[in-house]
Amino acid sequence: MKGAGRMTSVIAGVSSAIGLETAKQLAAAGMNVIGIDLAAKDGPLVKRRIREAGPKAEVRIVAADLSSLREVRRAAASLRAELPGGRLDRLILNATAVPDRYIGTEDGYELQFAVNYLSAFLLTRELFPSLARPAEARIITVCSASHRKTEMDWRDPMFRRRYRPLQAFRQSKLALVLFTLELNRRVACRVPVRAIGVELDPGPVHPAVGERARRGGRPGMLSNRRDRGLSAADAASAIVRLAVEPPWAVPGAYWRLGRPVEPSPYARSAGAACRLWRLSEDLCGTHFL
Repeated sequence: MKGAGRMTSVIAGVSSAIGLETAKQLAAAGMNVIGIDLAAKDGPLVKRRIREAGPKAEVRIVAADLSSLREVRRAAASLRAELPGGRLDRLILNATAVPDRYIGTEDGYELQFAVNYLSAFLLTRELFPSLARPAEARIITVCSASHRKTEMDWRDPMFRRRYRPLQAFRQSKLALVLFTLELNRRVACRVPVRAIGVELDPGPVHPAVGERARRGGRPGMLSNRRDRGLSAADAASAIVRLAVEPPWAVPGAYWRLGRPVEPSPYARSAGAACRLWRLSEDLCGTHFL
């Protein structure tokens, strides 16, 4: 990408309503934007809308199915080749799948766990060398208040024996919070990378730009759920603030409604986080920190 003097952000789930609004606001704020989108045919439309908001920003769309570990690795390799100076300033993990029944991925994992959590873990791992280059990089995970209503099902994390869509969603979002806090523990005082969770309460699911709620044999990707009472633009503003404000203006590792808050007691458990980290490494076939 050109424009090496600008900060660069990568947004997973860029074509969702919140993802697109986040990209538009970041471009308007002067950042280069690389989005990860499910369908290549939707890329030009998404790219055009982002450029309309930030005409001077460099914009690129990478097509990838984030339910596939192979696709996550391929997308990360493509991104690394395009990053100015090999550095990445902001990684925003916004991809979300919300099926109404059990769908298995090509890797044999449950769709929501794969898209909502494992793709975030693996994408962060694959892009981490680029995140470690800036003086101050941030990883922003789009979380949900629903994480407060569950614990990890260690015996059957993929819910193969009895699938409950809402419970699977809650667990995937809990895993994302556990990951966010554990990443900070592991990088503390070692590299200038900081993870921040932003809690967007689940609300009505609405279609993403160019995406279809496909049901059947192929994974159906849906957009993030909106905050009740918030437009997609307002929800995106909460993410963008954490991305653009100076470090002193965004203290804390977990935010809701414009202020730092504590996630659930279970989400703060270092023991559960370490167990999930080991499980994630095993499922992804990799080692991370």
